[in-house]
Amino acid sequence: MNPLLYLPPFALQRSPSLSNDVEMLQTDVMRFFAILCLCLMAIFALVKALPMSPPDAPPTIAEPSNLKAEAAALQKTIAALKDKLAKTQSQLVATTAAIKQSQVEAADATAIKQKTIARLSMARKELAAVAQSLKDAREEINAREAVLARLVKDITEKRRIRSDLQAQIENEKENYKKIQTTFDQATAKLNRTIPTQKPIPEQKPPAPVPPKPVKKGFTLRFDSDKALETLIAQRKVQFLVLAGQKAWKLKIVNGRLFYVATKVPAKIYEMEATTVPAVYAENFNRQVAAFGREKITWGVTLPNQTTAAISRLVKNRDGGELIITSSGEVTLN
Repeated sequence: MNPLLYLPPFALQRSPSLSNDVEMLQTDVMRFFAILCLCLMAIFALVKALPMSPPDAPPTIAEPSNLKAEAAALQKTIAALKDKLAKTQSQLVATTAAIKQSQVEAADATAIKQKTIARLSMARKELAAVAQSLKDAREEINAREAVLARLVKDITEKRRIRSDLQAQIENEKENYKKIQTTFDQATAKLNRTIPTQKPIPEQKPPAPVPPKPVKKGFTLRFDSDKALETLIAQRKVQFLVLAGQKAWKLKIVNGRLFYVATKVPAKIYEMEATTVPAVYAENFNRQVAAFGREKITWGVTLPNQTTAAISRLVKNRDGGELIITSSGEVTLN
């Protein structure tokens, strides 16, 4: 028979083999009840051995010393077993409470585990969302870097154009000063040499000159100002201005017009001044000074496909109006 030891509840809670202790406790309780039953059976056997009917002679009470000692020992054993039973019951109550506490803690641990799993799943989703956001941010940064590179290139081009324009302005200022000086000298010389003017006699108006016959030929124009601007933006057509021995090429940057000095091309298609968009002429007059030049020529250079179409249309014809559309096609009116 294993001895029963009293263990405090917290010790049972901390024991890793709690179920084994409970089984041992139950075994001890069963053993205690078995011993108690054996004792009761022995007592019942002694009682049954007594005669049921009274004897003829008056009984004599014999109290053997050995039975008294055995009864006293049994009483002590019963008392010890009762104490042990009480302790076992208290241990059983404590163990049951510890089991319930362990079950509660296990349930709490399960709930905590489920919450932790839910938080982990949520954290993974948030991490995936952050990764997607980071990817989108990187793509946006790359796009903005590309835009920034285009802007830097555009700024560099504008600075170069501005430098060219400033150089042209300085040259035109020098030309203007020379022309103004020459004009002032000529005016002063003219004022010194012209005598006092005499009244000019009336002269009869000249006879009207008969109009000259209209020459045959071809004129070139675009379907609209928008068509010309579209072809310039697509770099299919170059709009040029010739004055003297210099030439300027029109550039359109973000809707703004700039004239840049360029070489005189080998061949251009001349345009009538009336067919040139007014904004092109105004920008040229504002950006490029044309003092002292006798004639300004407006013209364009055309792609090979367009020039071939013009050559086919003018073949075996005396004249007409060539019209270029925004798609580069040519018609003859």
